[in-house]
Amino acid sequence: MLNHLVRLWGLYFVLMAIIAVTELDKLVVTIWYQLEGGQWQLKHYWLTQTWLHDGGHDLAVLLFIAVLLSYVVSVGTGYLSRYRHALAYLSISIPASTLTVSAIKRLTQVDCPWSVMEFGGERPYQFWLHSLWSPLQGADHCFPAGHASSAYMFFGLYFVSTQLFPQQARKVLYGVIVAGVIFGVAQQLRGAHFISHDITSAFICWTVSCLLWRFWPVQQLKLGKFDK
Repeated sequence: MLNHLVRLWGLYFVLMAIIAVTELDKLVVTIWYQLEGGQWQLKHYWLTQTWLHDGGHDLAVLLFIAVLLSYVVSVGTGYLSRYRHALAYLSISIPASTLTVSAIKRLTQVDCPWSVMEFGGERPYQFWLHSLWSPLQGADHCFPAGHASSAYMFFGLYFVSTQLFPQQARKVLYGVIVAGVIFGVAQQLRGAHFISHDITSAFICWTVSCLLWRFWPVQQLKLGKFDK
């Protein structure tokens, strides 16, 4: 699994190099901005803000609370006890993933597209990597993408599914990825993020979930055959 992460992050840096050289971040945002008539018309639109941003965030919180409550129930009663270790893993991997993204956001000073001159803002465009060693004064904290992590933080469901429901594991993985892409594109349409911000969130959440699973005791257990 550690070799998997090394290869994964090698792929990430290749992707970031391609995005930096081709200025794909700027190109994609330019397309969205022009399609919206030279302004972020979808910034406060009911679908992108109310449903996909606010509603998506609330749904993610409710799902996490459901996982946490399920774990509490599994400890306090015999009900769900066979899934206790899996629920304990999810109770930690879900917040750990999104909090890691949030912590990095606090440490970096990277502008959202809506703060860039070409897209209605006041500051010149900088690729996020440049912003790390030469941040602009007053820059935003938009890297990595926080909202996309509201979906990607559920990558742990895939790892649990590989033992609980192995035949459905890939569907679970694809579902999480699709949700993350939808959340990410919605934010791009609002002018809140570049595509590299969303990709970075996905890689961070996968890494956190993967590392926790690698060292989690549930790896050595046959789920469904304990605590009966």
